[in-house]
Amino acid sequence: MTAPANGLYRQPVLLTREQHAGQRLAPVRDWGVARRLNAVPVTAIECVEAAREFPIAFVPAGQDAQGRVRVSPVLLLGLREGENLFVGPEGEWLATYLPAFLRRYPFAYTADETGQLNLVVDAAWPGFGGEVGEAVLDAAGEPTPVLQAVQQLLDNFERETLRTRVLCERLVAHDLLRGGEIQGTGPDGQPLNAGGFYMVDEARLATLADDAVLELHRLGLLGLLHAHRVSMGHVQTLARRLGAA
Repeated sequence: MTAPANGLYRQPVLLTREQHAGQRLAPVRDWGVARRLNAVPVTAIECVEAAREFPIAFVPAGQDAQGRVRVSPVLLLGLREGENLFVGPEGEWLATYLPAFLRRYPFAYTADETGQLNLVVDAAWPGFGGEVGEAVLDAAGEPTPVLQAVQQLLDNFERETLRTRVLCERLVAHDLLRGGEIQGTGPDGQPLNAGGFYMVDEARLATLADDAVLELHRLGLLGLLHAHRVSMGHVQTLARRLGAA
């Protein structure tokens, strides 16, 4: 089995009745586990709220069956590799909004070789399996209300991830993205050069045919594009956080 994403899950194991009945889950208070994540996936439905605090960019996400590039939106959390400017020295989360990608932790879905989604938990996280918190499976191995709420969150995240993928396919189909790059100088005088992501091509968007604009509006993509455009102003917020770190 592979980790669900980005090194966040250090020891993912299947959640089973046999191994985990009666084990407890404590709320995640220490986000030090995410300290080295400089970006996390975000779904389209989150973007309006997330854009108030984080830059939103698009990154390559493999290819589809026809060999066309896929892209996925992410929240930029830092300007350097292995740097998350939204985790404080004591592991506190320094933003108002906590992305759904992180709210799932320490749980996630992972697909097996048949495509079946299975529930996994990060066994390396000390808040699971201790004496503090609430049980996720009762003594009979049935999901408690705590785990049912987790599964609902995971189901919603998977559904919105698939919807976001479809929306991003339309961005690619209309050739609305261009390569992006962030250049500058850090507070220590060292150069900052972050690339490998995509931004909206403003010129291309401005000349889009009316029927294509109507399609994007009906899909809800114009709202996503507006949130992305507004959010990129927060690159300066990241630079200021870097200076205060």
